[in-house]
Amino acid sequence: MLVLLPVSRTTGREMVITVDDLPAVSVLPLSPSQRDAITSRLLRAFEDHRVPAIGFVNENKVYDSTGAVDPARVGLLRRWLAAGLELGNHTWSHPNLDRTPLPAYEADILRGERIIRPMLQARGDSLRYFRHPFLNTGRSLAVRDSLLRFLAAHGYQVAPVTIDNGDYLFAAAYDRLRSVADSAGARRVRAEYLDYLERVVGYYEGQAGAIVGRPFPQILLLHANRLNADTFDQLALLLERRGYRFIPLNRALGDPAYRLPDRYDGPAGISWLHRWALTRGVPRSVLGGEPQVPGWINQAAAAGAGTSS
Repeated sequence: MLVLLPVSRTTGREMVITVDDLPAVSVLPLSPSQRDAITSRLLRAFEDHRVPAIGFVNENKVYDSTGAVDPARVGLLRRWLAAGLELGNHTWSHPNLDRTPLPAYEADILRGERIIRPMLQARGDSLRYFRHPFLNTGRSLAVRDSLLRFLAAHGYQVAPVTIDNGDYLFAAAYDRLRSVADSAGARRVRAEYLDYLERVVGYYEGQAGAIVGRPFPQILLLHANRLNADTFDQLALLLERRGYRFIPLNRALGDPAYRLPDRYDGPAGISWLHRWALTRGVPRSVLGGEPQVPGWINQAAAAGAGTSS
């Protein structure tokens, strides 16, 4: 049964931009200049569009091939903070909770804060948010609830996602086409990606009405890759044309929608909108119609080594 929630005190459409896998991610090796370019382009676009984004860090990505901390990669995280943006914990090594014993997963979370927690504390800030890799929150309620207690004990709040998407597949296709100097193919990926994201956003706007009963601040998942660095300015314009303004995560989480019951323990890492719906017994037919990644993107992404997520 549909439960109508009270409207929040905000008006209009609002969205949080969250960016996973900092400092940067690709299916192909990244050079220092490429990591720097990804960070520079994202931060410039965030500034231009007044986006209070939050980046979620995998700390294993700040170590070099010798196992030493790379000061340049740590410097990229400092640039996020210098830009007035927030950082959160995305674990050390991006493990899948469905395939990792809970004690090992919790240890990976703590290992993933060794650099960013002191970095934030030195600025008088705190490490507040955790994002589950793959959006997998536990295949049993016992595991799920135990992890939530662990996170709360360490000062974390879960950063949910309401607008999930396959940006990492487009990014893998984009990087592979760029690596073979296929500029036409790369342009096609960018155009297809923006069209896909607009359809995804429209789909989840409809899901908000069907499941929550009203618009509420949505939380979009993106990744720190070259595709998003090269297209975020256009994406922001697209979202602004749809009536969105960008807000910080803490403000969005104050909306009553984020207090809806969530007892989902299925195998897929899915949108919190769908977790709320399944918890309340909303028919699965209501959840259908999500835009799919085109087949040619999947094929291009899979060329060579495995894809990133």
